[in-house]
Amino acid sequence: MPTYFRLQELTSVATGSTIQRVEEAVDIGRYATLVVQARKPVAGTGTCTLKLQHAAVLEEAAFIDVTSPTFNLATPGNEVQTFQNLLRYVRWTSTVGTGPAQFLVDVVAREE
Repeated sequence: MPTYFRLQELTSVATGSTIQRVEEAVDIGRYATLVVQARKPVAGTGTCTLKLQHAAVLEEAAFIDVTSPTFNLATPGNEVQTFQNLLRYVRWTSTVGTGPAQFLVDVVAREE
């Protein structure tokens, strides 16, 4: 049975790189597929990306980038991407050329 969780409430990120705190990472447990919706009411300019990181254990040094797919924070609106075969914990990281950029992230996790 699918489950829903919010990975990030509406937040504003400034210019540069921002990483979600390790304490806010979500344990996706047995779920094999994540359908992720990024809602972006305010876009940044320049190179602006939002991507996921994942880790087997909840330790800062364990997180690695999921290189594809990514979300474009320079385009406002809604964007949906599907991720599969992630490790146990998931969080986000962003890079904003010129900010601020705003977004929130919702996830539907599926066992298949």
